Amino acid sequence: MFKQQPGTRQLLEWLCRTPSTTTYRINLLSSSISDFTAKLQQTLSTKYQNIPKVFHINGIPEVICIPKVDGVSTSPLKDLKEIMVDSSCGAAILRGAHIFAPGVLSMQSGTKLGEKVNVFVDLEGKCKKGTNTFYESEQKVFVGIGEVKMQRYQLYGENVANHGIAIEMDSNISGVPSIGDLSSNDALLQNFPSIVCVRVLDPQPGEIVLDMCAAPGNKTTHIVELMRDNGTVIALDKTENKADLIRRKLKANNFKSLKVFAFDSTKLLNDNNEGSEVDTPPFGPCSFDRILLDAPCSAIGNRPLLSSNITPKMLKSYPKVQKKLLRNAVGLLKINGVLVYSTCSVTEEENEGMVQWVLEQFPEMKLVEAMPYFGGPGIGECGLAEDQRQFVQRFGPTEYNRHSSVDSIGFFISKFVKIS
Repeated sequence: MFKQQPGTRQLLEWLCRTPSTTTYRINLLSSSISDFTAKLQQTLSTKYQNIPKVFHINGIPEVICIPKVDGVSTSPLKDLKEIMVDSSCGAAILRGAHIFAPGVLSMQSGTKLGEKVNVFVDLEGKCKKGTNTFYESEQKVFVGIGEVKMQRYQLYGENVANHGIAIEMDSNISGVPSIGDLSSNDALLQNFPSIVCVRVLDPQPGEIVLDMCAAPGNKTTHIVELMRDNGTVIALDKTENKADLIRRKLKANNFKSLKVFAFDSTKLLNDNNEGSEVDTPPFGPCSFDRILLDAPCSAIGNRPLLSSNITPKMLKSYPKVQKKLLRNAVGLLKINGVLVYSTCSVTEEENEGMVQWVLEQFPEMKLVEAMPYFGGPGIGECGLAEDQRQFVQRFGPTEYNRHSSVDSIGFFISKFVKIS
């Protein structure tokens, strides 16, 4: 799964740790950095005495970064009742989220509204939904302390709530500020490499741009914002449910340049449509100025990785889909057009392996520098020349990145130009 070379163990340990930096992307079409910074500082001041000082990134003016909070407790408090959550909920808690109703696996009887509780993660998956008894195990891990907003009768049984905050976190062991998600039309909680990815694409006003696998639409909205809602942006995802996620963002922001379709991007290229208007999929060859392919992947990069049920068979399936998508992307791209290929995975097969495959299969595609640079070079001895390794971006352990002040998820970005 991971290329066995110096640093592999370091990478695996890093994947199990929580990113220490929280990033928001500001919609500069509707808000300003100063306005959202003031809102953010106010929220932090209500929870912490030592308010973490937000910082900004040179070259990406729409980003605000929040560092860790100092002095958080890493042990459960004596005499507090317990609640248990699953591993995916636990990972979200460590990233600063509160606990929503579906995430609460168990809660002790008699737990009252407003009561402080110790929050544990069930890494083994042994805890039965709705139980009020708890087992002891090395795989039962303390993650933080929160305040009860829903009681047992609201969480379990028939006709119960499946939405809303059940536990509002006061703190977590990672030190990431427990402020929940402050996303709105003016700002979006987003992983830093995902923001860099769209900056690498560098969409320009008036262009025709395709986001091939767009749900939930966070990168799509960034594309529209950088184009100042001037041009045409086509956003696709395979299912109606996922396409609807993007449509809701479209409606909320009242974007004029964005069109959303539920369509399988592995079937997107129609050789008979050459020269036709970009109205509805499938599309003809050479239809787009820029294409973002943030491909379906194993997601082995989404930290903290508390548990995983991915199998070797599943890992092998992703490159097959990625190749189909890339083949369509190359055909859809105009000459001198830009293709950005990215994943939130750290496996060589899904990243450097895909870059090498494109260069071998499509001589018309040239690998270029994925500017602006914030990650690190590609893996060595993977088929890419040394200069090609320097062109791509890998986000990994902090000391591996070019911008060491931002600690985020594992991610990969590459950029191609179609030269003929």
